[in-house]
Amino acid sequence: MIFAFVGKGGVGKTTIASATALGLSATGKTALVSSDFMPSLRYLFPSNPKNIEVIELGQKEVAERWKETYGKEVVTVLKNLFEVEDWVLDHIAESPGVAEEFMISNIMELDLSRKYEYVVWDTAASSSTMHLIFLQKEFYDHLSRDVKIYLKLRDTVRSDKILSLLERWRTLATNVWKQLLSTRFFLVTTGDELSMVQAYQIRDDLRKMGIEVVSTICNRVSTGCKGNMKINVPETRGSARDIVYSVYRHLEDNGLIRQLQEAASDQKA
Repeated sequence: MIFAFVGKGGVGKTTIASATALGLSATGKTALVSSDFMPSLRYLFPSNPKNIEVIELGQKEVAERWKETYGKEVVTVLKNLFEVEDWVLDHIAESPGVAEEFMISNIMELDLSRKYEYVVWDTAASSSTMHLIFLQKEFYDHLSRDVKIYLKLRDTVRSDKILSLLERWRTLATNVWKQLLSTRFFLVTTGDELSMVQAYQIRDDLRKMGIEVVSTICNRVSTGCKGNMKINVPETRGSARDIVYSVYRHLEDNGLIRQLQEAASDQKA
């Protein structure tokens, strides 16, 4: 099961995600993955803690994975349409949106690999993450139309390879989107007015795409956030690592870790 933590920049998503991964790792192998192109997990965990694998998906690494996974197929499609050289893949891989779109499928593959009991996703700042999810939805929506368009052009192009690849990509996009919809999203905010306003906007935008936020975590508060906040995390002093471990103990005492373990167990059943 994938647990994703979303919110505006600076509200403590990395801290909450890291603390959650520590708690879950007590009962199963846990992947703690960041989709931020400037990740900071390695500063918190210079070496992987017991039962946790820290994975940072940088833009260059994701672009290289995209080329390895889809490179030959893309060249096959392009060469059926016009003359291209292999170097064009580098250009495509570095184009805006390519790395972002492939980022989500990378995260979903971690779950499907069955190497981990839990996948904890530390998302980038809200605008980047919403763009990421929107791109995946657009990819999912457009591929169905692309197949229909190609069927009309097939007699002109005369290649069943393209149709076969489009069908396979459509199946992949469908599976990734379904898995994204089953991901448990947690909204992280702080108690200030701007963070709260943006948090509700993120929740509403996700809902428009069919994604429901499981719960809201109000971080770094003394008396709790206004409104129906499920979890309040007090402000903690100390080094970044000390804060992560302190938040982990708080989430465990609060019952969140147990709830997530039970949710994953129920899904397996």
